[in-house]
Amino acid sequence: MKITKLCVIVLFTLTAGTSLSACTDNETVTPMKENATLPAPEKTVKEKPAPVPSPDLGISAESAALYDITKKTPLYEKSSQIVTPIASVTKLMTTYLVLQAIHNKTLSWDEKLSLEPLDDKAAISLYMTTSKKEWTVKDLYAAMIVMSANDAAEALGKRLDGSDFPAKMNKTAKKLGLSDQSNFVSASGLDKDGKENVSTSKDLFLLASGLINKFPEVLDMTSKAKHVTSNDYTLKSTDALLANQEIDGLDGLKTGFTDGAGYCFVGTAKQNGKRLISIVLKAHTTDIRFQDTKKLMQYGFAK
Repeated sequence: MKITKLCVIVLFTLTAGTSLSACTDNETVTPMKENATLPAPEKTVKEKPAPVPSPDLGISAESAALYDITKKTPLYEKSSQIVTPIASVTKLMTTYLVLQAIHNKTLSWDEKLSLEPLDDKAAISLYMTTSKKEWTVKDLYAAMIVMSANDAAEALGKRLDGSDFPAKMNKTAKKLGLSDQSNFVSASGLDKDGKENVSTSKDLFLLASGLINKFPEVLDMTSKAKHVTSNDYTLKSTDALLANQEIDGLDGLKTGFTDGAGYCFVGTAKQNGKRLISIVLKAHTTDIRFQDTKKLMQYGFAK
């Protein structure tokens, strides 16, 4: 804004013969251009606190993590960023979708389904174990969780969404907040067309915690060391920690194994109102995955 002072000198001839000078102020406003850019205020950058390094717990598995179910920050992690095959841990997603369908009344526990042969003859199969082809949804659900029957999981997935079931799994993964690093290709966790089911420890925590929070009744089945089906067949759990009762409050969740995935286990336990979820991936033996789980749980509850 510029102010220009204009002085006008007016000469008056007065009787006293004096001169008078009169001045007036004119204000000239220079408008700002519409496109003028105001200088940006300085930004204060807050540095994020450095993550607290995890203690050396002697974990042997290639990847591991421990979480409080109420928090998204891990209590412990080891190589948690790696993407790895997850084998039958995949069945946690199938379990989520089965329970969702039961709640939505698009699936009934009493409905009967037929098992189909698996491409992998070495995979755990309810039919190969019992020679019985037709089962209720409830029995297939139990077999999928307790004995990790792959044909049971595939039958349930096919009933829910046919050949498009993996797409449904991946869509649900996004809703639960899993990253693009996770990918599901089968209901059971078996490889399909040369592709593997893969994930990370952080994503598996989101899946496990989402399952427990949304459908807490899942723990009624995952906590069983054995389960008797409607036709009196006894299913034995693949979770040795349940049978041995080595961790107080342990009530799940799911084991997994393939040559590519190694030995995996997503566990959960509750003590004094505090629930922890542990993830152990790519252990070299079945004993190591359970020993690593014990170390994580002991650390978490002591902490």
